[in-house]
Amino acid sequence: MSNPMQTHGAFSWMELHSGDGAKAKEFYSSLLGWGLEDMEMPGMTYTVIANGDDKIGGFPPMAADAPRWLPYVTVDDVDSRVEKARALGATIAAEPMSVPGVGRMATLIDPVGGVVALNTYEAPAES
Repeated sequence: MSNPMQTHGAFSWMELHSGDGAKAKEFYSSLLGWGLEDMEMPGMTYTVIANGDDKIGGFPPMAADAPRWLPYVTVDDVDSRVEKARALGATIAAEPMSVPGVGRMATLIDPVGGVVALNTYEAPAES
């Protein structure tokens, strides 16, 4: 099976943006047995979701006007894919940005209103 964080076009991460992260974490860990691991990131603590040994998403500590899951899709080049999305009629909700230790990402709203984040992950560190 291929690694979704290295496969162009694959869904690779999910985040729940909500106004009550504690309640969401309690609900999903109880419902699905997800493990939760807090990670310190610049200016915030980010909670990673683990399904067994696989890290599959997170709960960012940001309020949201309307709670929603945000899917991430791996792409070969965030900047060129954002320009292509714009040419195809997408609205760019968050321009490309680099997140140290993660990669380069952007968020867009497709022409029918769907929201998706694009991510080019940093190459894994050599052991």
